[in-house]
Amino acid sequence: MSRMPVWAMVATPFGANAERICEPSLRALTREMLSRGCSGLIALGVIAEPDSLSLAEKSRALAVILDSAGPAPVVAASTNRNPDEAANELGVFAAQFSGRLHAVMVPVLSPDPVAVRRALVATHSITQLPVLLQDLPAATGVTIAIDHLQETVTGLDFLYGIKCECPPTFWRIRQLREVTEAHLMTGFGGLGLVDDVLAGADTVAAGITVPEVLVDAVDLLAAGEVGGAREVIGRSAGLINFETQARTSIAIRKEHWRRQGVIAHSTVRPPSLPYLVEFDEHSRGHGFVLPCAGIQQP
Repeated sequence: MSRMPVWAMVATPFGANAERICEPSLRALTREMLSRGCSGLIALGVIAEPDSLSLAEKSRALAVILDSAGPAPVVAASTNRNPDEAANELGVFAAQFSGRLHAVMVPVLSPDPVAVRRALVATHSITQLPVLLQDLPAATGVTIAIDHLQETVTGLDFLYGIKCECPPTFWRIRQLREVTEAHLMTGFGGLGLVDDVLAGADTVAAGITVPEVLVDAVDLLAAGEVGGAREVIGRSAGLINFETQARTSIAIRKEHWRRQGVIAHSTVRPPSLPYLVEFDEHSRGHGFVLPCAGIQQP
């Protein structure tokens, strides 16, 4: 059995004052996640702080990721809360990087299945690319009932998949698998990876700073070692929980990448909270002990 795809969620490293993107750090982060077993990359998702980036910065970040990804596939996301503007933004990227994007991702922005389906069709029509739908009410504030989501996605041949992050994820994944053959992606840092895969997920999103843990878990699942996969996730559950808390997650993950020597700075832009001195005890407890210089900001 081939390895289940693990998609890296790529953060946006900034310089020391967060005024501009640190391109050497972004290149290093892209390559590092691939070197640890991730097979594809999702750019400009929530972890990338897209609401703080200008369109020019988004285009530049996407260019750096594409140039650093080699043959690995790249999905470009839009988190714009207006579905028409999201589709148009992705259309800009599709035109700018013609033939280089694997797919595009948009969030569920309405509880109405007709509205969500219309947005998916419009996004595909403008970009001419497969579409990944992210079901993440924690970020959007929008929850769609599972029967309405089933109605939304049934029969869409251009649907690349659904990033399933509305709890209970394992139950919703099981319901979605009944109506679509599109990819079903488990997220939330990987805490529910095993149960989501058993329910029908066939793809994993990795935004944590130890993506190799998720790679190890899916390899064990592929070998039929469910118990072993649960043990792998269990040993890292505390770290995953620490790295995925709302508001603090981006700065903490950036600091952990910095302490691993991958990026130069852990700076974030509002509304994300910066890395605070109070977090250090927890980071050290999870093994991120010695701050490294990382790569140098030019």
